[in-house]
Amino acid sequence: MVMCVALLAAPVARAADCDGEAIDADLLIVGATESGWAAAIQAARMGVRDIVIVHDGVWFGGQYTEQALACVDENKGIGDVGWAPAWHPMKRSFYRSGLFKDLMDRIEAHNTFRYGDPYPGRPYHGPTTFRPAEMQSVFYGMMQDYIDRGQVRVFWQRYPVRATVDTSGARRRLRDVCFAPVDGAPNNITPLTVRAKLTIDASDWGEAIRAAGAGYECGPNYREDYGEPSAPTDHAAFPHNEMNPITWCMIVEDAHGDTPIDEPLHYDDRKYFRATGLTRDDFKALKWDRPIRNGGGIPWWPDKGKVSGRQLSVYTVRRIVDGYAPYATGEPTSILLCYMLGQDYPLERLPKHVADALEATEAGASTKNIVEMTRSQRQIVYDDCKQHALGVLRHLQTTVHDRAPDKTYSFRAFRLSGEFGTNDNLPFKPYIRESLRLKAMYMMREQDGRNTDGPSKKEAKESYATVMYDDGVGCWQFHYDFHRTGRAYLEGDTAQAGPWIDYEKAGRNTHIVSDRSLLPLRALIPEKTDGLLGAQKNFGCTSMVSAALRLHDQCVAIGQAAGAAAAVSLQRDVQPRAVVYDAAMLEAVRDGLCGGAEGSTPLLLWPFRDVPADHAGFVAINRLAMRGALPMGRRDVDFRPDDPADDAWRAEVVRRSLAQVSTDKTPVPPTGAMTRAAFAEAWWDKIEALPIAPRMRQSDTDADGDGVADGDDPLLFTKGTTSW
Repeated sequence: MVMCVALLAAPVARAADCDGEAIDADLLIVGATESGWAAAIQAARMGVRDIVIVHDGVWFGGQYTEQALACVDENKGIGDVGWAPAWHPMKRSFYRSGLFKDLMDRIEAHNTFRYGDPYPGRPYHGPTTFRPAEMQSVFYGMMQDYIDRGQVRVFWQRYPVRATVDTSGARRRLRDVCFAPVDGAPNNITPLTVRAKLTIDASDWGEAIRAAGAGYECGPNYREDYGEPSAPTDHAAFPHNEMNPITWCMIVEDAHGDTPIDEPLHYDDRKYFRATGLTRDDFKALKWDRPIRNGGGIPWWPDKGKVSGRQLSVYTVRRIVDGYAPYATGEPTSILLCYMLGQDYPLERLPKHVADALEATEAGASTKNIVEMTRSQRQIVYDDCKQHALGVLRHLQTTVHDRAPDKTYSFRAFRLSGEFGTNDNLPFKPYIRESLRLKAMYMMREQDGRNTDGPSKKEAKESYATVMYDDGVGCWQFHYDFHRTGRAYLEGDTAQAGPWIDYEKAGRNTHIVSDRSLLPLRALIPEKTDGLLGAQKNFGCTSMVSAALRLHDQCVAIGQAAGAAAAVSLQRDVQPRAVVYDAAMLEAVRDGLCGGAEGSTPLLLWPFRDVPADHAGFVAINRLAMRGALPMGRRDVDFRPDDPADDAWRAEVVRRSLAQVSTDKTPVPPTGAMTRAAFAEAWWDKIEALPIAPRMRQSDTDADGDGVADGDDPLLFTKGTTSW
C-alpha cells in the first residue's frame, strides 16, 4: 500500500514556536468549507460554547462558493425514482434533510425573490443552481447568529503549519495548531495558535491532519490493500499521484456583445475538440500515446425541440440562470457554470512546463501527490489548471463560433463573471474532488456498499448496502465516479511538451453504483490520534469510495456528523472513539442530528426513499430504524408510512425495541387502528427517554468476538461481516 508521509518529520515541532496570538477554544474547526460550516452550526446547536473556525480563504461554503460548483449535485442512485422537481428527469435518492435542506430552502427562496423561480437555470444536471457570491451570503446568514453571540469566532486567510502533539499517553493527542497567514494576506492577518480540546479538519487538503502527524492515505488504493473488486492491480499504470482530477470552474454571463478572451498560456486548440462535441474529423486525425475512446463531449448546439431543462448542451448542462426563458423575470442575462468534459485537469503525467517548474522547487516534486505538495508547489499546478480552463472558453469563443451555422448562442457574447472580485475573474480555488483519506478506525470499502445485482445501472435494483454500519450517523448513495484521471499526449511527444487530453483509465468509470449506504462514525475518527476528527473529504475511506462520497449534500452531512460527535465528546469529556463503543453516547449523537438539536431540520439517518423531513413521523421512523427496531429486508427501501400498522408488524417493532433498552417497567404499546407512521411516532414517544442498553465489548480489539479485528470489521457489534 502506498502511504503518504506526515507533513513534519518527528519530533513534531511545537505550536508554541509560532509567533503571534494564542487563544483557547472548546472546538477548533480547520476550514470554512461546507463541511466545516455545518460542523460549527451543529456543534453550536448542541451547546458547544466556544468554537473557532480558521480558514485559508475569505468565504464560507467550499465547493458551493470558493470552488464555484454552482449546480448542486445530490445523492442519487438507480432508475428514475426518488425526489426531484416534477420537471427534472434526474431523480435523487433521498428527500433533502438536515442542514442541507435548510441551505437549499434558503437559496431557492432567494432565487424566487431575485429571478422569479426557485430553479432559474432549469439545467440538465440540476435542479438547484445559484450564483456563488449570492450563496456565500446565505452561508454567512445562517452562521451570523452564532458569530454575533460569540459562540463562533472566525479567523480568515490562515493555514496550518505546525501542531503540538502530546505523546505521553497510550495514544498521540493533538493539543494545538499553529496557523500562518496565506501569501498575499493583509498585514493585519498575523500568525495564530489555537489550543482546543478537540479539532475537526474540514480543510480542502487535510492540512491539520498532516500537521498533527495523524495517519492518512492518498492516491490510488490497490486490490491487495482492502480487497476491493474494482481497485487496480497495476501499480505502474496507477501511480501515486493518480487521483480524481481537479477542475477550475468558470461562471460566465451574457455580455450582449462580442467579448472574446485573450489566448491563454500554452493554448492549443487540439486539446478541446472532444470537449464540446464538434465534428470528430479533426480529433480522429490525431494519434495519442494512450488508448482513447473517441466519444464526443457535450453538444454545443441546444436541441430546440426539447423542453427546457431536459436538453443537453454546453448551454443547458449546468445553466445557472436562463435569461432567454420567459420565467426568468428580472434577470436579462443568461448565466452559466462553464464546467464540461475536457475541462478537468488530471494530476499525473503533468505537462513539461509544469513539471519543470515543480522540479525547480524540489527534486521529485513533479511526481508527488498533490496532497503532499507544499502550498507553493500546489499553486504551480493551480496556475496551469486555470489556463487550461480558460482554453475551454477560448475554444468555444473561436473554433466553435467560427463553425456555428447560427450565431444566436455564440459564446463570444459571454464574459467571465466578476462576482469573485479576483484579478482574473475566476473562482478562488479549483473544484477538489478528492483529498487525503484519514487513516480511521474503520476504512469504508467498495464492497461494503457496492450494488451486487449486476455490473451496471441497467442490472441494479433498489436495495440497501451489503453493510449497514452499527455506528451509522448519516446516509448516502452515488456511483463510484472517477472523472478521467489519465493524461495522454500526442504519439512521439516523449517530453510531454505538446497538447494533451484527459482519458478514462480501465476500471475508472461511472457505471458501478452504490446501494443505499450509511456513514459510520468510525470513519471520522483517527486510528491512532486523539483530539481530532476528519470532515469534508478528509475521512476514512478508500480511493474507490472517495469517488462516490464527495457531493454537495454529502459533505454537509459529514460536517454535521463531525459536529455532533464533537459536541457529545466535549459534553461527556471523552474522546470521540469512546462514543463508538457506548450505545448511550452514540444515541446522543443521533439525537443531536435527528430530533434533539434546537432550531434544526432533522437529518436523514436511515436511507428510506419515501419519508420527507417534514413528515410528522420522520424522527421516530429514523431513530427506530437506526436501533434495528423496524423489521425490513434488503429491498424494503420504502417505509410505507401510510400503510396500516398490522398486529404482527407492531409486535415485532415492540419486541425489537425493548431488546435495546433497560427498564423495569415495560411501556404499553399504542392500540387501535393507525398507520405505520402514527404507530412509530406514538411508540417512540413512549421509549425515547428509556435508558439504552449498554454494549458489551468482548475484547479491546474485537468488540463482537467474531474473530474479525475491529479495524477490519464493518459491523462492530454484529457477528459476521454482512447485514442481510
